[in-house]
Amino acid sequence: MDSPARVQNSYRVEVSGWDASENFFVEKSLLEWQGKEQKENLLQSAVREGCVLFVRLLQPTTFVTNIPIAYQAAKVIENDAKGRTRVCLTQIRSPASRETGEA
Repeated sequence: MDSPARVQNSYRVEVSGWDASENFFVEKSLLEWQGKEQKENLLQSAVREGCVLFVRLLQPTTFVTNIPIAYQAAKVIENDAKGRTRVCLTQIRSPASRETGEA
């Protein structure tokens, strides 16, 4: 069973993008949010480092829209015992938001 802290920092998401074989995929999974910039995801699909993934929050909230957010696979860790790939995500920011410091 997951620890309470781990469950509290996990969010149901839908992840889409192109896998390592360049096939488009969509899958539902848990996004682990371990800090402001530390986000990880376990995927059934094999992806390459540097690829772009779109993550959409599935849980309804009052302050967040359910628009997919673009992330880059900053680090891809080999499959676990269940065949899932752990992907460390970095949010892709537009050049305008980098210049102004906006999120």
